[in-house]
Amino acid sequence: MIVQTAGTRKSHLITSIKSTLKRSAPNGQSPLLLLAPTGVAAFNIQASTIHSALRIPIKEMHTLQGQTLASFQESMYFIRYIIIDEMSFIGPRFIQRIDIRLREAFPAHNQLPFGGRSIILFGDLGQLPPVKDIPMYASTSYGGTLWRSFITIITLKKIFHQIGDQPAQIAFRALLSNLRNAEPTIADWQLLLSRANSALSSAEQSLFLSFTHLFATNEMVSLHNKHMLLSLAKPIALSTVEQLKGITCSNPDEEQLESKILLCIGQEVMLSANLWVETGLVNGALGQVKEIVYNAGERPPELPLFVVVQFKKYIGPVWDQHNPKNIPLIPISRGLRRQIPLKMAWALTIHKSQGLTLQRATIDIGNTDRQGLTFTAISRVRDLASLRIHPPFTFQRYSRIQKSPYAARRKEEEERMTMLSNENTSPGFCSSTPCHIESSSFPVLFFTPKQQYMYTICSIRILFVLI
Repeated sequence: MIVQTAGTRKSHLITSIKSTLKRSAPNGQSPLLLLAPTGVAAFNIQASTIHSALRIPIKEMHTLQGQTLASFQESMYFIRYIIIDEMSFIGPRFIQRIDIRLREAFPAHNQLPFGGRSIILFGDLGQLPPVKDIPMYASTSYGGTLWRSFITIITLKKIFHQIGDQPAQIAFRALLSNLRNAEPTIADWQLLLSRANSALSSAEQSLFLSFTHLFATNEMVSLHNKHMLLSLAKPIALSTVEQLKGITCSNPDEEQLESKILLCIGQEVMLSANLWVETGLVNGALGQVKEIVYNAGERPPELPLFVVVQFKKYIGPVWDQHNPKNIPLIPISRGLRRQIPLKMAWALTIHKSQGLTLQRATIDIGNTDRQGLTFTAISRVRDLASLRIHPPFTFQRYSRIQKSPYAARRKEEEERMTMLSNENTSPGFCSSTPCHIESSSFPVLFFTPKQQYMYTICSIRILFVLI
């Protein structure tokens, strides 16, 4: 397990592991599978989402059978090692589903956890916990047992995301460290309030108006998005969901598509479905509406024929030679709904922002805190000057990070992990190498379950064992 906070060049290390394993594979087939729980996280490391790669449904879990099972087993045949990023998103129920599916993938080892594969978890427990679940370390279920079976801990300690030797940057890094550890200080609070809207010049305030706003609640996100939409003073098209087969959806939240969306030229939007992860068309990708096209004779609230959106991080085939980042989005079907997979995105919830790096951000941390909320929000930017706090908050609100759910339990867990990290050194030929490393030092990390044969790679410098 590799533990890191935001900005430690985790992606760089993952790429190094991937390249080494691929080069050393005897049959030319990479033995490594890269996974992440969200589309944004998957795109960041050029991985697949856990749900798609392991065929895990959003709703009820079913055993794979027949040709579906055979096809899945064939696709996983050469896999020996699995890296899973953003482990804080994964709760005990989800890791149990991963375990079940991997046992199905490797029937010869279906009595072993994860089908006898090597699992490498990356992530920061200080960030937000899983949606509709609890952190793995807080569980007494089988999922919690799987979590506690990881006893090799690697800590990436050096932060590059907020790098810099200037006093302001050093203070910002210290602030983030205190936030993550739920240790609020008056000095940190005062430093954040130096970025309150009232402390900024009118020129500086205007710089933030067109950049992302982060809120703690969906209600505040919706209010801000509607306000910004109206401020464009342009025609607005209503797109109403097409209900398939005339059946009413019993749980709209699980369908991923909005019942109604408002569309406008120049509107900031977020993609709400994973369309093509490898190119950046993922759930959470940010863009701007450039054109709305209807079939002849059709008009709102009917679904558009397509909507042209400019996605800055799109890296796929070019549709418009003059605007290579522009992509036409057609209505898609999810469950019983058909709709354009977009949401307004001048504002996002703090939870939805996890995994994003924002050039500038205005942040409202709300009145209550929960595990990782304030830390996740503040750490989305690279420096203090890229941050605007609005509205300001009291020290009483700031200090609630100490009392947020799971904060004390997480500290206990991290103390346990630190002890393991200090106790474990790589066995055999590299026994003097410590488990605390800087991610810039390029050690290649290698993991394998005790029950599995050692997959020999000559360039491996550190060997760890997970049980």
